[in-house]
Amino acid sequence: MDGRRELGQLVAELDRTDGMLHVQLSGRSVSRGDVLPAFLEELLRAARLERRVLALHFERLAYFDSSTLAALVRLVRDAHAAGVGLNVVYDPRQRWQAVSFDALRRALPVQGDAGTAVHFSEV
Repeated sequence: MDGRRELGQLVAELDRTDGMLHVQLSGRSVSRGDVLPAFLEELLRAARLERRVLALHFERLAYFDSSTLAALVRLVRDAHAAGVGLNVVYDPRQRWQAVSFDALRRALPVQGDAGTAVHFSEV
């Protein structure tokens, strides 16, 4: 599962380091159908089986639509339920990311211990 995956206009580069499954996202996420939700489920399943924190990096992402946001909400809830740590990294200098992730952070105050918490990190 390491390497590069293309999901339409969205590109995901996967790397396993430091006990984490890092996913660097770039391009545009304009989710159509079940492609993105299925990919996020696959990532979550891999992180759970390998006992890794799932780190999603949005810093290079140019845009995401409301379908992507809905898939992220589901991922946060599923990660918490599965006991998988989730680190969401974004760039607050990109106004749309600051607004989107601030709203997501306030809407989903998920708590957990260090290995299972959901963290939102700014670069």
